[in-house]
Amino acid sequence: MSRPIRYFNLAARQTLGRRNATTPSIGSAAVKKQAEGVAGKATAFVEPIIYYARVGLQFVRAVGVHQKVALPSIDGGISGISNFAAAFRNGAWKKVTLRQTGQLAIEGVKVSGFFLVGEMIGRGSVIGYQIPGADNHDDAEAGGH
Repeated sequence: MSRPIRYFNLAARQTLGRRNATTPSIGSAAVKKQAEGVAGKATAFVEPIIYYARVGLQFVRAVGVHQKVALPSIDGGISGISNFAAAFRNGAWKKVTLRQTGQLAIEGVKVSGFFLVGEMIGRGSVIGYQIPGADNHDDAEAGGH
């Protein structure tokens, strides 16, 4: 005489009951719903990037038109560097006017500004690099480690 098996664990009972069962096929509606969810998340991620890229491009265009900035040519850059080097060799740098010095200073500020903006974008912060554990400097001053 055999005794009936008691299942104390519900998960074990469900697993044993499903051993010979076939897996149900996934309906096309479920696949479509999952694809729409993924597409919605991707669209929500990409839309702000496209928006801010367009805003940035419009800003750069407006600044370029206002400042009358033209793209430099490679030949102009090479001749400028050679003229700069020649000015130091023949002593022409001693004859630089105050206006030319001011223009050079403005160009230096522009270049450094673009560099700093690039650094801020790279860091993801205006203030400085985010170093993990750097905000615990009060403990180090008090002698704690």
